[in-house]
Amino acid sequence: MFPEEQVLSTKEVIKRQQQYGLNVLPEKPPPSQISLFVAQLKSPLVYILLIASLVTMVVGHLSDAFIILIAVFINTILGYIQEQRATNALFALKKYVTHTAIVIREGKRIKVHATTIVPGEIVILDQGVNIPADGTLLFANRLFIDESLLTGESVPVSKKSDDNVFMGTSVASGQGMMKVETIGAQTKMGMIATHIQQDEEDTPLQRQLKRFSKQLVFVIAVLTVFVFLLGVMNQFSWTEIFVTSVALAVSSIPEGLLVSLTVVLAIGMQKIVKHNGLVTKLSAAETLGGITIICVDKTGTLTQGKMEVVDHIGDEKELAQQVLLANDLDDPMIISAFTWGRTVVKDFVSEHQRLDSIPFSPKERFFISIHTWEENTNMIFVNGAPELLLSWSNLTEDEKKEMRETIETLTKQGKRLIGFARKEVKNTKKTIEHNDAKEGLIWIGILAFSDPVRLGVKEALDSRAWYDGW
Repeated sequence: MFPEEQVLSTKEVIKRQQQYGLNVLPEKPPPSQISLFVAQLKSPLVYILLIASLVTMVVGHLSDAFIILIAVFINTILGYIQEQRATNALFALKKYVTHTAIVIREGKRIKVHATTIVPGEIVILDQGVNIPADGTLLFANRLFIDESLLTGESVPVSKKSDDNVFMGTSVASGQGMMKVETIGAQTKMGMIATHIQQDEEDTPLQRQLKRFSKQLVFVIAVLTVFVFLLGVMNQFSWTEIFVTSVALAVSSIPEGLLVSLTVVLAIGMQKIVKHNGLVTKLSAAETLGGITIICVDKTGTLTQGKMEVVDHIGDEKELAQQVLLANDLDDPMIISAFTWGRTVVKDFVSEHQRLDSIPFSPKERFFISIHTWEENTNMIFVNGAPELLLSWSNLTEDEKKEMRETIETLTKQGKRLIGFARKEVKNTKKTIEHNDAKEGLIWIGILAFSDPVRLGVKEALDSRAWYDGW
């Protein structure tokens, strides 16, 4: 199926692993305990408190300096403990996520960890497989790829030989074989991962604290200078003036504010954890609490990422008969229709042998097949774009107009549609061509498909449920 020189040996795989590294997405390593602790001190308000404690020590007020340092210490410890727990939980979760792939090495099919895959590797693709890297298809048999993670499109994309496939997508149906071109950070998914790991912006609370700290420093400086000048004018000793100015400056600093903020954020963080949320930074709890609008991707997030029959226009039994007979089961929507048809009609397919068929193509936009039917007749079935089949059908102009309005209404509701029509012919006709579908069709109806909403989404988006939950 593929040239022998394309198959990598174990020795070559090891060589390429050393050259290209592991097939992993870029991610920041977990912060060290020291960096996590030091990060709690990176606040303008903390800087002011530390300077105040130092000045207080210099003038001999050790008890005041000790109280300020205790406030800073409590704040640092609380923040450190909360963020350490969240960070450990996040990286523990990642250890449970493992992916494997079937590759061809030394001419044999073997299962390997996806991180060991290298450029040039040949990977076997079957239904349900997560594609482990970016590459090119060497072979495709009715292969449909779910690319919703990259594109947001819920309908799987048909792929053929020489088409590109991407890490993070998955095989919805069919089989294939790919040659790996890029891995890890060089893949499309890797580029996205690199982009989203750029330096984070300050939260609204952090920006407000910085602004408050600057304003506080300015006010303290003005008051200190004023008291200093007042002391000079009243001919106080330099020691008295200095001590009084420092005392005023230190007393103006709200030592308890920092601890209060940390405690409030820690409580909010714990509430989020109780609702199965995970916040890695204490300040993020404040940001989450200030959210007024949430923008989320629909496919696979609010919805299940799969199409189901949700409505039908026309005779239910005739529609079910047609989807059971006229299909190649090579498309997730057709598979969904077939599943629906089996709930309506039993033991029908074996009675009507397929004589010929032409697969669906993007150019023609319909599938056509011919089957044995009555004693002296065969039946041509056509499935495809409703507006095309409608134009070739035997409906009156008024009926066509009414049906077009129905199609428009269903489309505006976000539903995907497949039209169904048929034509009876003599039993001497056993082969078909595209033109057989383009006139004299008997209109059967429409199946409407939708990507169902995940369980709990409605409740989660309800304003009252959201308010009560948090």
